[in-house]
Amino acid sequence: MKRHTVLIIAIMVIATIVSCSYENTATVTIDTGIRQQAHLNWFGRVLALLSFSQPLQADPVPGLPYSITQIKLFIKASDMETIEESIPLDTGKITLEVPAGSQRTFEVVGYDESGYRYYGGITTVDLSPGQEVNLNIEMGELFDFTRYDGSASYYQSQNQIIITAYTQINPNVIAFKLYRKPVGSNFAEEYYTTLTNIQFTMDQYSITYTIPATLDLNYNYLILSVTRYGESDRRQLNIY
Repeated sequence: MKRHTVLIIAIMVIATIVSCSYENTATVTIDTGIRQQAHLNWFGRVLALLSFSQPLQADPVPGLPYSITQIKLFIKASDMETIEESIPLDTGKITLEVPAGSQRTFEVVGYDESGYRYYGGITTVDLSPGQEVNLNIEMGELFDFTRYDGSASYYQSQNQIIITAYTQINPNVIAFKLYRKPVGSNFAEEYYTTLTNIQFTMDQYSITYTIPATLDLNYNYLILSVTRYGESDRRQLNIY
């Protein structure tokens, strides 16, 4: 009798936990639209030549940039802890339970073999309890000016930041973010401000951004770019 009572209580507890989880979370499937191309083995290639079966005639999927070795997903909101997951390279997809609520930001980042942010995609949605959502997150190259032998400098006499990259690509930068720490400090840089008053020029060799700014030279600064695909890595801002 006691055994049956314990079993019934255990079932009720499990049911309650599952019910609460379902009521307070949403099921989200993220599809980046990129994945590793599958390579047919010898038998598969022969079959592809001799057969007209539907699977072999399926539309090809977009391939990963050759330099991407890892894709990570970050889910952020003001009322929850950040969720971090790895997305399989072979599928470019993942399904997981996410706490329901407003302004859930899904950021996907593709890293190269050196661990730098190379590719990205980002979107923000509201999630209702028990909702099932499919998110197709478009990914594109993140703009890191150092990838194009560029640099970022602050000229005190001109009160402006100038960023140059030797490329013909216009990444359509939305903003630049500054991080700083006191000169001589051993602490990590903290977020300082976002710069959106941006002007740029292009020629056949380079793109140059000019940003009005007045900085406190008692600090060291790092800077990153923001595009529709997300944020680049932070880079040193040279002071002159």
